[in-house]
Amino acid sequence: MGTKNNLPEEVQPEEVQKIANTPSNQPTTNNQLPRSTPSPTPIENSSDYVEEQIVAVINTMNTQPLEGYTADTVSVRLESSSCCGVIARSEAISQLSYLHTATGWDFDPTNPIIINLASAAPQFYGAGWTVGVASNEYVFSFKLNNQNKMDAYNIAATYKLLIP
Repeated sequence: MGTKNNLPEEVQPEEVQKIANTPSNQPTTNNQLPRSTPSPTPIENSSDYVEEQIVAVINTMNTQPLEGYTADTVSVRLESSSCCGVIARSEAISQLSYLHTATGWDFDPTNPIIINLASAAPQFYGAGWTVGVASNEYVFSFKLNNQNKMDAYNIAATYKLLIP
């Protein structure tokens, strides 16, 4: 095997120069090789991520994803009803069918209706609760436990049951 400049003949100096001049091997203006930065990915068990997923479920009423975001037992309250207390996950998810006719959800905490709900019934719509109001007056609030699983929710057919 013949060599030129102590390189194997299959890798000649002009080829080394070509490899060295490829864009991924070129120094940047500050003489450092470029670095690839991985895209940030959401942390799937963070409270923000789980809240976003539950809000998406309420907006679409596709409850299938809730299995992974709901505790084994859930405290469920339907305003002006004796339902339900602490019930199993599957039954709690089934009870959400009550919201199928709700439309136009708003979970913005600056919404005046949500602010008034928090004042009127802070134990169910105040701090620690994510609250939404539908354009046709339905209300849904939920909270997460320390494992970021929904362990309680409240439903009202109209916010007017709680605030005049």
